[in-house]
Amino acid sequence: MRNYNSLVTHLGLKMLVESPLWPRYVERDPRRAVTTYWHYKMCAPLPLDHPQTLNEKIQWLKLYGDQQLWSQWADKQKAKELLTERGLERYLTPTLGIWETADAIDFDSLPARFVLKCTHDCGSTVVVDNKEQLDIAKTRRMLSRRLRQPYGYHSTELHYICIPRRIMAEAIIGGDEATVFTPLTDYKFWCFNGHAELCFICYNRGKGTQQHHVMKDLYRADDFSPLREGLIPSERPHSEELIPRPDNYEEMLHLAEQLSVGHPEVRVDLYNVGGKIYFGEMTFTSFGGIMRYFTPAMQRHLGQLTVLPERSQASL
Repeated sequence: MRNYNSLVTHLGLKMLVESPLWPRYVERDPRRAVTTYWHYKMCAPLPLDHPQTLNEKIQWLKLYGDQQLWSQWADKQKAKELLTERGLERYLTPTLGIWETADAIDFDSLPARFVLKCTHDCGSTVVVDNKEQLDIAKTRRMLSRRLRQPYGYHSTELHYICIPRRIMAEAIIGGDEATVFTPLTDYKFWCFNGHAELCFICYNRGKGTQQHHVMKDLYRADDFSPLREGLIPSERPHSEELIPRPDNYEEMLHLAEQLSVGHPEVRVDLYNVGGKIYFGEMTFTSFGGIMRYFTPAMQRHLGQLTVLPERSQASL
């Protein structure tokens, strides 16, 4: 009977979260929406008043953190402006254009190779290796559809909703010698108010690669020593071979810690191509705060490092 009741509860939550009425539900009662989404994904109540793990504290921060500041950093264009204000523009990928609508994209002004992406969401990136072979009409339709879609409601990441919806064109990281068929390595630094604890590395992101095929590895941020036991067994590398430490790793570490100051927790994503460091993004709610690749012990450890602030006036 217990399993039956659990199944019925899960199906009911699934119907609610995937309902067209879910965005209205989220706006009307964000706290209840966050706890409902958690219960749906984790099949357990959310201890919102006494969060312990990193995942649990991210849910708390969704409601009581500085949402306005999160929105600025999650905005791909605004984040570039913030880095420039700090004198860190040397780490930015060149912007080739920005438009309010897909129809306004000036493809004639773009080089043969470039990247298109929406500034307000995740997953809308279009990598163009040869403009002559690009189906422009299809690309415009896809990007127009993404601009119409409010991002953040489904996973209760409401700081995305306030971001202006635009389309950005960027140069391909690495310049002319780079190729979209050469997977980039993501160096994702888990930081806690100026202290980088982990370097979470994702690689094997070939063109057309699905998320579950992406390889993951984990290292201590301070000395780049392996920490694979912090990942659940199914997410650990199949090989014992270690990822080489970049020659300018200390500069990457310093940049990540510099950007994380003032944030209880944040994932700072960087790339390192040909010895040049590129800023990727800052993510405050990784996987919506439903990360399953860390072990329970690592989740508790990172939760201890996440010191929650007083409830912000910018909170929901």
